[in-house]
Amino acid sequence: MMKKIIFTASLVLLALNSAHVLAKVSEQEAAKLAAALTPVGAERAGNADGSIPEWTGGMTKPPAGYQGEGTTRIDPFADEKPLFTINASNYSQYADKLSDGQKALFAKYPETFNMPVYPTHRTAAAPKWVYDNTKKNALNAELKEGGNGVVNAFGGYPFPMPKNGHEAIWNHLLRWVGQGDYYDFRSDTVYPNGEKTKGGGIVWDTYPYFDSTKDVSSYNGNIMQLLVQYDTPVRRKGEVIMFHDAVNASETPRQAWQYIPGQRRVRRAPTIGMDTPNAQFAGQSVYDEVFMFNGSPERYDWKLVGKKEMYIPYNNNGLIAAFETKNGKADDIQTPHHLNPTYARYELHRVWMVESTLAEGKRHVYGKRTFYLDEDSWAAVVTDSYDGRGELWRVGLANMLNAYDVPVTRMRSFYHVDLQNGNYAVNLVDRIPMKIYKGEGDKFYTPAQVRKMSRR
Repeated sequence: MMKKIIFTASLVLLALNSAHVLAKVSEQEAAKLAAALTPVGAERAGNADGSIPEWTGGMTKPPAGYQGEGTTRIDPFADEKPLFTINASNYSQYADKLSDGQKALFAKYPETFNMPVYPTHRTAAAPKWVYDNTKKNALNAELKEGGNGVVNAFGGYPFPMPKNGHEAIWNHLLRWVGQGDYYDFRSDTVYPNGEKTKGGGIVWDTYPYFDSTKDVSSYNGNIMQLLVQYDTPVRRKGEVIMFHDAVNASETPRQAWQYIPGQRRVRRAPTIGMDTPNAQFAGQSVYDEVFMFNGSPERYDWKLVGKKEMYIPYNNNGLIAAFETKNGKADDIQTPHHLNPTYARYELHRVWMVESTLAEGKRHVYGKRTFYLDEDSWAAVVTDSYDGRGELWRVGLANMLNAYDVPVTRMRSFYHVDLQNGNYAVNLVDRIPMKIYKGEGDKFYTPAQVRKMSRR
């Protein structure tokens, strides 16, 4: 497969696994963001055979039939039919465009797992001010020593022309997802016999890094401020978790708080992060797998392997709408072993392949992880995670919502399949359409707010 990966000369000449290479580019290089490259650093041109089209600005207007804020973001491509379907009998023909984890799913579940492939639409888009900030970042942003933080960046992708793995994963961590959101969600663990462990709650997210009223010198230094109040299962009803993630994680690690009704107090929660098992998933997922990867990259050495064409989940509005319209009754979507392929949509896109290996002296349940980052949104859309023995353990697939009303393309209803025990954990299944808005103020994300919510 490695022979199929597309390397650029500059990537080969630079130490791709180094976090110490200066990220700044020249004005001449930055000018490529308005020419050969898109404003976020993707290749503007399509591929040789046209199966990946040219990027022409993305999808910035809702399709006919969209009813506006608060309603389901309808599938703009609902009338399309699959070009073909990849299954257990033919996946070897497409092996160069699949991850090792995807191939493992065909091998383990030959009767049920398949990938319907649709025409590719490069719908990812962002406001012009995000593009303008991305160019500024290209000229000014730098990694902190060790790659565990970014300085001189704000309001856009920090490294649109990445030179190493740390820069690439920071593009994922600082990807455009909007300025804030509110959603009512469920997150379930599905077992081979079809039974489920159900969870859920309400989330408020705000992204100060994308506060368009601020700048690099005036915002509060945080990527994300998140507060979640659980309502399911019964044992977690009323529990509240809140955390802040800083852009410069080397100086300001994650700050987290938790309210547990039985304890009747708000306390600091330093274990909410990294490889602590996520309580929602009965041990089937860890905290830094939320959004495919979140938090500090400090426990790994990161290598930018290169770019390749790959079949990935994309424009998955149909699946996400199905979850919403079924009012959370998702039994026919959450089938044993993996989500029901009837609702799936895959497209051929270019992705950056990034490998992380456990750093010396660090610990994590995963000894190695491979991330595939969509070139147009920088979201990690597929992940392969390996245990300490080097055995492939879990495969992550992120369904992508085309929120053309913002505009933004961002993940929803992502899931991780455990190849060793047959279970899978599916997260951020929206019970109602997600609200994407400016977010809440800083005072909302304080221990005082958590205490206030605990009295409701």
